[in-house]
Amino acid sequence: MFGLTIDLNKRIPGLDIARAIAISLVVFSHSLWISDFFPPAISWLMQLSGTIGVEIFFIISGFLIGKIVLRMLENENFSFSEIMVFLKRRWFRTLPNYYLILFVNVFLWYLIYNQIPEKLYLYFVYLQNLTQTSPDFYRISWSLAVEQFSYIIGPFSLLLLVKLFPKVKRRYFFLVVSLFMIVLFLGVRLYFNSIHELTSIVDWNESLRKVTIYRLDAIYYGFVLFYLYSRNHISGKWSLIFFQIGLLGVFTLHVLIFALGIQAQDYPLFFNVFYLPLNSITICLTIPFLISIKLRNSYFLKCVTFLSLISYSIYLLHYTVILHSLKVLFPSDNLKGFPLLTYTFSYWVLVVLLSYLLYRFFEKPMTNLREVKK
Repeated sequence: MFGLTIDLNKRIPGLDIARAIAISLVVFSHSLWISDFFPPAISWLMQLSGTIGVEIFFIISGFLIGKIVLRMLENENFSFSEIMVFLKRRWFRTLPNYYLILFVNVFLWYLIYNQIPEKLYLYFVYLQNLTQTSPDFYRISWSLAVEQFSYIIGPFSLLLLVKLFPKVKRRYFFLVVSLFMIVLFLGVRLYFNSIHELTSIVDWNESLRKVTIYRLDAIYYGFVLFYLYSRNHISGKWSLIFFQIGLLGVFTLHVLIFALGIQAQDYPLFFNVFYLPLNSITICLTIPFLISIKLRNSYFLKCVTFLSLISYSIYLLHYTVILHSLKVLFPSDNLKGFPLLTYTFSYWVLVVLLSYLLYRFFEKPMTNLREVKK
């Protein structure tokens, strides 16, 4: 598709479906910035979709990286150098695109506002949202910071345990560290709840959901999921039941409680401490069934795989680069009806086309460099 050679035999169709859904939800959510005049029902759905899209990405990343980390841990040669090889491979996958779009954003910001973004230096080391929400510049990068720190903290914690307790089965360390991270940051959010008076869902979103120090457990739910999956605890005939429970949970957390008028400021303990973990758990429950799905080679599968492949490029480009530029060149705040529909659809097409170009001519070649030994 579009000149890309895709080996479907090396893909997991269910995870591609989940990733395609996740990036679609994120783009759909951020499309709300186009205008204040979307139909109320559409606007409401846009407000709800962004959170679940990002949380799906966290779980998929945790599941796939957890597989690599566990395999690395069980290798007799597990060491500091092995961790560095792992990190370098991750960085070849993520950093080139991240830094390229960082510079593009700086250029656009200067053209539009005639100034350099505040605290720009923090973005080069993923510290822009460590203890508080990042500035307006390059806002979507907050989730990337969460992932980067998670991938560093986890393996080095495992290495420390291996050195301290060399005779203990290493597989247990993997589960212990993952559960420890989940409990630890549950406690961190409890502390946040005790010192912060929540005023709205927007306040919650900016003060907690997008702040690294409160979100470092998000990836480790995927680690636990892989551990249980690899031990056949949540696969087989139970996967469909878990999938149905997971979907019900996702619907309840993202639609039902808001439809019932449950507000963050009225239930701060629930939203600050338990809402995000419940999100992660319900998404985890859907993954084993998705992995078990067998799909024939079809146009639908190729479209899903294509969208999955370019999802990282879409994530980096769609909001702070493409939509930001479009709104400056073609203001859209007052659009309604058919003009709004046309603008939105055109934006989505442009996102896919430009993200494909970024993936094919930069992201993929840079990722391929990690296979070059020299």
